Order: sequence, then structure tokens, then C-alpha cells
Amino acid sequence: MHFEYIADAVSNGLMRLQIEKSVPVIFGLLTVLTEEQGLVRAGLADGKGSAAHNHGEDWGRAAVELGVKRRGWAEGRFL
Repeated sequence: MHFEYIADAVSNGLMRLQIEKSVPVIFGLLTVLTEEQGLVRAGLADGKGSAAHNHGEDWGRAAVELGVKRRGWAEGRFL
């Protein structure tokens, strides 16, 4: 599928960026086949047999946590 090629290329580019610049990157991408899947994974609708969950919130929390940890590392604390 087309989105798989795009997601792979973006993932590789971000991985290269992290390695070259020594900067962590949070990368969240919903690859869905239907609008319904997208709504469920974005936490906007309940799916068939599964509750909605906002994956974007997870990525946001991960970014904040990583920022806090990086600050600690810069100050010599290894959390």
C-alpha cells in the first residue's frame, strides 16, 4: 500500500536525523485503511469490539517525558 512506502521513508529519514544530530524524535503516524479506523485510533469514535484510544495523546506524553529526561541528562542526572 502507498502509505506503507511513505511511512517507511519518513521513518528512515527521522532515524537518520536522530543519529546524525543526536536528538531524539517522537514519531507517531496512524496508518489506516478506513476513515473509521482513523477515528477510532484518534480517540474520536468507538470501534467494532474495541474502545477508542487517542494515540496522539500517547505520543504527546512521550515527548514531554523525553524532554524532562533530556533536561535531567544535561544536568548530569540519569533518571
